Amino acid sequence: MSRRGRVLGGASVIVAALLVACGSPETPSARPTATGTAPPTLAQTATPTPAPVTTAAATVNELKVVASMVYPACTPATCTSASMFTTCDSSSPGPDVFTSCPLTTRLAAQLKSDVDGVRGAADPLGGGQDPEWTTKSVTATPSATGGVAHVTLGFGPGQIMATIDLVVVVQGSQLLVDDIYCTGTDPGGTDAYAAGWLTRAVCGS
Repeated sequence: MSRRGRVLGGASVIVAALLVACGSPETPSARPTATGTAPPTLAQTATPTPAPVTTAAATVNELKVVASMVYPACTPATCTSASMFTTCDSSSPGPDVFTSCPLTTRLAAQLKSDVDGVRGAADPLGGGQDPEWTTKSVTATPSATGGVAHVTLGFGPGQIMATIDLVVVVQGSQLLVDDIYCTGTDPGGTDAYAAGWLTRAVCGS
């Protein structure tokens, strides 16, 4: 064999050895499979929608203040010596008797129409011709529109004369009474806007 043949034969052996050691260039080596955690789905990452929060338009104390304006403490000019509380319209003589009362315009107009031209008409806020009481208690239920003030008027323990609900609403920056009805009754049938309401305006037990 010539020297060139021996050299070529030796080169072939070296190339073959390198191919065996490194793997065939036509056969890709195996790649490791990714084992990382899959990204969370939308269902896993979605946060629950919070329930809407209803904010009260008035506090219990604010509603009580409105009730105390409708049923204020007596003065020598408005009550007899034995009484302690009366209605706000008792201290407003003249054609506009509801001037000092925290009423909406529509309720004031309704109450005026109830008593207009009626001789000896009952006081629509107190349910009597001479509304005077020695005791008064008020509780309140705030709401998103204002709330309800529950008023109990009487002459001491066991002598409740009137139980009245005042529906209070927000108008502008004021809390005003927009409706009146007897506590524990159907407002639709016993409120100040129901026909003949004044004749059954005494909300007593």
